[in-house]
Amino acid sequence: MSNPSGQALGTLVDRHLPLVHSVARRITANPEAARDISQIVFLRLVKKAAKIPDTLPLTAWFHRETHSASVDHVRSEVRRQKREQTAADLDAMKASSEPWNQLAPEIDGAIDELPENERTLVLLRFYQNKTYPEIARELGINGDAARMRANRALEKLHAILSKRGITTTSALLASTIPTNAVSPAPASLVNAITSSIQATAATTGAIAFVKGHLLALVSLTIGIAAVTTQQIKINKLKEKQRTLVSKPSPGSLSNRSFTTSKSQKFTSFSEPDLLAIFANPDPAERLRLLQAYSLDLPTDRIPEALELLRSKTPDWDSESKMLTHLLLTRWAKTNPKAAFASLDEAQFSLERGHSLSILSALAALDPNHTADWLTSPSNTRAYYPLVGHILSGTIAKEWARQDPQAALDWARTLPEQQQAGAYSGVLGTIAATDPQKAAALALTLKTSEARSHILDEIAKSWARHSPEEALTWASSLEPGESKTATSFALKSWSETNPEKAAEYFDKNPNSAHLGLIATQWAQRDPESAAHWIHSKPRSPQRDDALAKTLWNWTTQTPKAATAWIEALPQGSSRDQAIAGLTTAAVEFDPRSALEWSLKISASSFRDELSRHTFETWNRRDPEKARRWADENQFPLNK
Repeated sequence: MSNPSGQALGTLVDRHLPLVHSVARRITANPEAARDISQIVFLRLVKKAAKIPDTLPLTAWFHRETHSASVDHVRSEVRRQKREQTAADLDAMKASSEPWNQLAPEIDGAIDELPENERTLVLLRFYQNKTYPEIARELGINGDAARMRANRALEKLHAILSKRGITTTSALLASTIPTNAVSPAPASLVNAITSSIQATAATTGAIAFVKGHLLALVSLTIGIAAVTTQQIKINKLKEKQRTLVSKPSPGSLSNRSFTTSKSQKFTSFSEPDLLAIFANPDPAERLRLLQAYSLDLPTDRIPEALELLRSKTPDWDSESKMLTHLLLTRWAKTNPKAAFASLDEAQFSLERGHSLSILSALAALDPNHTADWLTSPSNTRAYYPLVGHILSGTIAKEWARQDPQAALDWARTLPEQQQAGAYSGVLGTIAATDPQKAAALALTLKTSEARSHILDEIAKSWARHSPEEALTWASSLEPGESKTATSFALKSWSETNPEKAAEYFDKNPNSAHLGLIATQWAQRDPESAAHWIHSKPRSPQRDDALAKTLWNWTTQTPKAATAWIEALPQGSSRDQAIAGLTTAAVEFDPRSALEWSLKISASSFRDELSRHTFETWNRRDPEKARRWADENQFPLNK
């Protein structure tokens, strides 16, 4: 087929991109991430094009893939960086009681739980606002059937949301979703995708698939552009590295010999030099060169280096983060006036932590001035709980290294939303080397949520070095503070020496602490943890801990875990152990997981777990799941 014209491409993008962008933006709460995820989803379309059934509407496929990509993004390190922006909108979110504000965080995940045929109906009806006759024609059914199935799917969606604590009705869902679920994507993103198509469409090799789904052309061109750009970058890095290897100089490295040489001097900004450092194969030399680069680079060229890092390294790259922090620290110390001005305009969640690097440098340089910046009436963002906590903690941490008493006195003057962060910065820094001093200072604070928070942190830090001392101290606190501080100390001890923590528990039994120890122990030695838990008296806490431990054991050495479970006598302990195994196995072997769930002796527990396991399998591979159900007479409607 001939390549579509610019106008035709614009029509295709307008038709499908709003759904992808809206779902991604809703889940990530970040417009920039939504742009990236939109392109990721289009790239996935190309990679999976041959496997997409002709009968599956692209609306349903796009929603599933966008939800998956968005959840992956949220679970990554980027999610941590986005929390500040979420906090910045906290009071506005709390003040609103509109139905959509309650539904928005959960709606896409709930829809993703629906079976594929019902998910398709919901998306076509309420995301695409198609009429029932239109849906009937697209799915090859009659209009009445489309209406009835959509209503049933909406009822299931209502039930899923109810389990998540969202109070609504099917009628409210039917009226709320269509007006809120999909909104226009940014015009700039539409134009960018269209331009990419026109520039690269001639090089594509998926024209056959485009005939069936014209939007695949969009994703194909984006994918080729991204892959081509990445390959060019890789080729440049390899060529630079070959040059360094074939023509070694006194200030360069050879990848044949990882010996330490004198620091290379970077007297001017050079993109090839920086990229060549990242391409160096030896981690130790790479770090040494990055540090030398950060010290030698002229400060007026730092912005260019930062832009290069932003555009050519991923968000999660630890070495890029390190270099960014070093460069920003130098810049802030050299030009504090400009650094403070940058903080006034900063978006504390969109810059890979850039603002916090600047704030740390300024606090080390002049803590009093930085403290005044934080508490300035014009700095309204600092009064949002999470943002204020992080900013005050960053300042206090640097101040405590110079004058801990002055930093603590300053922390006492702060409002509650900033005070906990400042206490953590001051006393947390002290607790790392002198927990007794930190504990003594913490007890001089007035009783508050901020004081309780830092007591927990001190207990955790203290337990890394002297766990029994930390626990003795925690037990001496007021009852409410003692309970949480003890839990933090015991959890910290369990992370480093779970066997000793278990011995302490045996002498001082407390069912609330069983799970703390078991969780940490199971990650290191699930078999020993399972034997220890099984020796304890029956209780809900003990059964839950055993199930979680078996989950860990199964993911590590499934053969040993299953043999241990088989040897258990019939009863609740065995049932809980099977539940843990089933939960783990369903991820990689749903058939075995389902067969294990049917060995549970308690009928109601067995029915619930086996039904849930089958539904999980059926969503992933309905053909195999239903064939197994037929062969084993498994009731599909149980």
